[in-house]
Amino acid sequence: MAMRGPEKSFELLDELERRQRKRLFTFSPNDALVQISLPLVLILAIATRLMIVSQSISAQDQGPVILDLWKQQLILRIDRVMEEWHDRSQLDAFPEFDRIQWGSGWPADTRFSQLCSQARELNRIPVLATNIYRQALQYRPESEEGDAQFAVLYDPLSPIAPPNADKIPEQFRITPERRAFAFDYISEKAISWRQKVESLQWAVVARCAAELPLEDELADAEIALQASKLAQGLQKKGYPLLESITSEYGSE
Repeated sequence: MAMRGPEKSFELLDELERRQRKRLFTFSPNDALVQISLPLVLILAIATRLMIVSQSISAQDQGPVILDLWKQQLILRIDRVMEEWHDRSQLDAFPEFDRIQWGSGWPADTRFSQLCSQARELNRIPVLATNIYRQALQYRPESEEGDAQFAVLYDPLSPIAPPNADKIPEQFRITPERRAFAFDYISEKAISWRQKVESLQWAVVARCAAELPLEDELADAEIALQASKLAQGLQKKGYPLLESITSEYGSE
């Protein structure tokens, strides 16, 4: 009777050992990998969540600025007017220089001629920005349905005042700070357009210089003269260059 206690204990230990071995052998290699990698997955999940929260906070910080009604109305009008300018310019027709058509050493592309002609407005970006800003204030969509998106904006410096200007709410009145935002917004886009046109025109000048019979071993002054003649030739054929390009070799 005294031996039953220890014998019972040994039986329990054996049973526990068998169960432990059974549990170990029932884990597949994938199960073991999951158990080992769980802390790393948890850390990555926390890091991802923190990043999302941080981005959400940043977006919330910008929310009040983006949602200002005057800014919405200005951007809506400016984008419409600038889209029209952009479409007329044919800029999208030349995502790459290779899209320009050629003939006998010179460009032969009416769309590129249109781009070069209209791009001359980019020589005076402040003037272009003023014109676009004025058009944006007066912009009205062609359809009545689209007109519902537009509230009346009033700039006291505008030469044309809307009807009942004195009754326009403060949130739709242009202040000096709001006007400065509009000009910066327009100028930033215009500068990006000018850079793209410059890239295209420099590539055209390089190809013309390579294909046309220019003299070898020219002095610096002669190189400038030849480049000036090349620019004049392009202009006569309907491809005026930007001043930022012609000024590189002293030609205006």
